[in-house]
Amino acid sequence: MKYKFTILLCSLFLNYSFANSNARPIPGDINNDGIINVLDVIELVNIILSNADYIEDADLNGDGIINIVDIVTIVNIILTAIEANENAFGSSESFDLLTWNIEHFPKHNNTVNQLTDIIPLLEVDIIALQEIENSESLEDLENNLGNNWISYRSDNESDYGTLSYLINTDEIEINQSPYTILSQYDYEFAWRRPYVLNITHNNINYIIINIHYKCCDGSENRRLQASIALENYISNYLYNDNVILLGDFNDLLIDAPNVFEPFLSDSNYYYFTDIEIASGSPAYWSFPGWPSHLDHILITDELFQSGYDIQTLLIEETFFPNNPSLYDFYISDHRPVGIRFQN
Repeated sequence: MKYKFTILLCSLFLNYSFANSNARPIPGDINNDGIINVLDVIELVNIILSNADYIEDADLNGDGIINIVDIVTIVNIILTAIEANENAFGSSESFDLLTWNIEHFPKHNNTVNQLTDIIPLLEVDIIALQEIENSESLEDLENNLGNNWISYRSDNESDYGTLSYLINTDEIEINQSPYTILSQYDYEFAWRRPYVLNITHNNINYIIINIHYKCCDGSENRRLQASIALENYISNYLYNDNVILLGDFNDLLIDAPNVFEPFLSDSNYYYFTDIEIASGSPAYWSFPGWPSHLDHILITDELFQSGYDIQTLLIEETFFPNNPSLYDFYISDHRPVGIRFQN
């Protein structure tokens, strides 16, 4: 009976865990691993069935007795967390990526803590980051998020704003460590070489290229030359791969002449998935301070038939509803842009 009950609980909750992202004590975290999930339910069941000595952390309702009522309580904690997370962008049913320029990371001594609270609630698989200036802070964020997360930075020794990745390995297989390309075009890329990640999700292989083009007026030709170099690289070396090119492109998709012409002129092979955002309401643009839409996600023709959704995440409104300006103060002047591919 003991094992049947345990298996039943596993089947009910195997696909869900509620993270205590700041490693603070939280009711229901019986095994003290920072997460409320099926392992805590099993632990509680075993405490009851083995007639173990009283354990305060297992007495969820505080009545001095550890019994079925506490099991119901922890189950309700998990179910409530599932229902309450309306902020999730991704899910276990999709492949979910963000591009996120986290300005001068960390721009505030509370940046890591803020992101530690926010990122788990987004429920994404991969975050392509730009402007990461401190490896130690990135490692702190990785550690706070839990053992299932891993981070990479293109240059761990630099205090320059480099390209980086945060990867939730629950559903992602990393086929090789990320690597940089096109070093001969350092000037065109403002010494931020494209950062390539090769992963598998749900038995589908993807090549992800994280970029951060040179900003500002007067640098249009550098951005154009960067686009030419990238298009040549993809067409020569990745022509049969599922390629996702994403990042801070630092230019508009809808102006003319356009620095993304090498991609826009070849619509049979390339598509900017956020083109409707770029041509739509400024309320959903990724750089609200200007306002402008600078952060894009391009896919190659191998992914044209994939079902996907694209969205700018209004983090400031969702997580700082009483004072949206705190998002810029603590985290960034850019909003993340996300894409989710349906399995």
